[in-house]
Formats: sequence, C-alpha cells, structure tokens
Amino acid sequence: MDSLPLNIFALISVVVLIIVYFFLISEKINKVIAAILGAVVLILLQVFGGEGHTSQEEAFGFISRNLDILGFVLGMMILVGIARESGLFEAIAIWLVKKVKGNPFKLLIVIGYLTLFMTMFLSNIPTVLILTPVVIVLIRELKLPHFPFIFILIAMANVGGAATPISDPTTYYQAKAVGLGFLEVVTNSGPIVLVTSVITVLFTLLVFRKQLQAVTINPEDVNSFDPKSALQNKKVLVIGTPILIISIILMISKEFIAQKTGIHLDNATIALGGAFLSMLLFHKEPHKIFTEIIDWDILFFFMGLFVVVGALEYTQVIDTIAQQILIITKGNLPILTFIITVGSSILSVFIDNVPYNITMVGAIQAMQAAGTYVYPLWWGLNLGTSIGGAGSPIGAACNVITLGQVEREKIHITFGKYLLFALPLIILNSFAAFVIIYFRYL
Repeated sequence: MDSLPLNIFALISVVVLIIVYFFLISEKINKVIAAILGAVVLILLQVFGGEGHTSQEEAFGFISRNLDILGFVLGMMILVGIARESGLFEAIAIWLVKKVKGNPFKLLIVIGYLTLFMTMFLSNIPTVLILTPVVIVLIRELKLPHFPFIFILIAMANVGGAATPISDPTTYYQAKAVGLGFLEVVTNSGPIVLVTSVITVLFTLLVFRKQLQAVTINPEDVNSFDPKSALQNKKVLVIGTPILIISIILMISKEFIAQKTGIHLDNATIALGGAFLSMLLFHKEPHKIFTEIIDWDILFFFMGLFVVVGALEYTQVIDTIAQQILIITKGNLPILTFIITVGSSILSVFIDNVPYNITMVGAIQAMQAAGTYVYPLWWGLNLGTSIGGAGSPIGAACNVITLGQVEREKIHITFGKYLLFALPLIILNSFAAFVIIYFRYL
C-alpha cells in the first residue's frame, strides 16, 4: 500500500497543531484562545482551500459535522444544571459517603465503578455531566485531595467507553460501520474493560496513596450527614429529574425507535428539547441560563479543536499515519494487532480519537476486503481509542467537560500534571488489552 503524498498544507497543519498543543501544555495562553487562534491561522493560510469552496467554508464543515456533539453538550449542561437545583446530586454524594463511612480509599473505588457502570449505559458525556458536580461536593465537604478523584472519574469514563456500542462516539461509530451487535461488543470488549478498570483503580490508589492517607475524617461528622437534608427543590426533583432520565433513555434507545417507528432522533435534538422544556416548565429566564449554567469556554474550545484536528484529516495526515501503521506490520497479524491496540491508544492521547477511529475503520475494512483476518483488530481499535482518550485533558470530550466544570469551581489541574500521571496508566492498560486480545484471538 503506497503512502499518500503530503504537501505544504499538511506540514502547516502539523506545525499549527504542535504550537497549539505547546500552549495547551504550558498554559501560557488560555486554551480557548489557543484553539481558536490556531483554527483562524489554518483558515487564513488556506489550508482548507478547496475547489468551489473558501478555506473558511471547508474548515467550518468540520464544526458543522460535529453540531450533534455541540448541541448535545449544550443541552446536557442546561438539563443537568437545572436538575442540580433539586439537590439530588448532593444527596447522592452524602449517601455514598455514609456507605463507605468516609474512607477516602473506598470512596475513590465507589466513584470509579459508579462512573464505569453509568458510562456503559448512559455514555461517558452524560455520565461526567452528572457525576462531576457530585465529586466536587465530596471534595468540598470532606476536604479531599481533588486530583485523585477527578483523575479516576475521567479515566473510568474513558475506559468504560469501549464496553457497549452506546458508551462512546468511537464505539458507536465502529459498531454501526462494521455491523457489530450490542451483545457482541459487550462480550468481546466488556471483559477487557473490566480488567483495565481494575488496573485503573489500583494504579490510582497506588499513585495517590499518600494524599489519600493524609485525609482525616471524623466518623461523627459522617454520621451527622443526612441525604434527605440535601434535597431542596421538590418540583425540580419530581419533574426535572424524570425529564433528564427520559432524555437519556431516548438517546440510548434511538436506534430501536428508528427501527420500530421510522422516527430518527439525534442526541442534540433530544438534549436541547429536554433542556428548553425544563426551562419552560420551571420558568427559567434564557439570559440567566446562558450566563450562569452554560460553559461557553468548553463549546468554543471544541469548535477550535474540531478545525485544528480537522486540518490533519483534510490534508490526509491522519490517512498517512494509518497507512504507515499497516505498512510497518507487513501483514503480520500479531504485530498489526499490537500496533493497532497500543499505537491507537498512544495516538488518541494527542489526536482526537473520533476522526482517527473513523480513518482506521476504513483502513481495516480495506484489509478485510483483501482477505485478511481482521476480527481481533476491531477490538484492538475499539479499546485502544477509548483507553487513549483518558491520556490528556483534551483526549476526549468527557475530559474537556469534566475539567471545564472543575475549573469553574476554582479547582485547577494543569495540562502537564495530568499528562504526567495519565501516560503511564495508558501504557499499562493498552498493553493489558493487547495481551488479552492476543491470547483470546491469535
């Protein structure tokens, strides 16, 4: 397979990506400004110049193709923001604390596996939108070290993304494109997800053990907590919470609904519909919602990142990377599986895993058409992209959302610090996934 010819615009797209990442890691410039200016530079330098379309039109195409994600995030911010007024999330936090008697080690495990379970059936974006406020409450009330709990939340949300076809956008796309059924994904990726979840929890407990050991919690304070006392707005609890739950159920069952009724629903429409219905029922002023609940930083950061990463796709840099992986292996299936699993994990730390996953699905399908046995590669790709998504603050949408909400609460986690702790975990989990795939399929 011949590699694709790269031109000056491909070089520009790589250089701009590196510069943007430098500012994201060093935090010398606000991440939103860095992402948007990177996108503007790419447009002005005509990297997206195409026949019959301006550079801006082509670049904005990468934003429009992701409007479902932007609308979904926007709608869920409003839905969860209104539902929080019920005090339900705070009540859940207090209930969890009482169950584990305030033990920080047990609490970290509970938060991790609650995140994993919810991600499997709700997808990771709604999960972090719901659980991040809970974790923040725990951190505030118990004076817990913030980083271990934010870290386990993000890591388990990404690991769980490979468990079912509805857990993560990459898993959803791959299952749909390849024709992998719900149970097929669960039975193949599910056991590996459980193994990597154990590694993730043990790694987090080990790395942060000193911080967790330093926490002193008075048992009497824990016993005095009353979950019911946290419940405040009963109207929101009785009406708003069901709207949130129904919206999530509709997202989970949209394929089933389409098959049975012919009605096609999209995540953005469902989330925005539920959000504005809640605003109507609870007499919320749009101006107040837009200024107090919606985190516009996250939305604009996404838009800039879509264009910056889209330049790599537009100039065929991602295609070239995918093809080089196939060339290097020379048809050796174990080596190819290793490259796909571990390589995808590492690349997904630095390259948005959605376009990378889409590109690799096409490459693997081409190999399959040529007669190559590719079944193990589907699971290597699925697990690799999900595992790697946890590797950096911008590795996956749920990371950006979680850290954005945390930042609004004046809890700051630097890009470099997160990367330093996440990379070793990514390598451990991707190697573990490969070993299991190797002994099961090869």
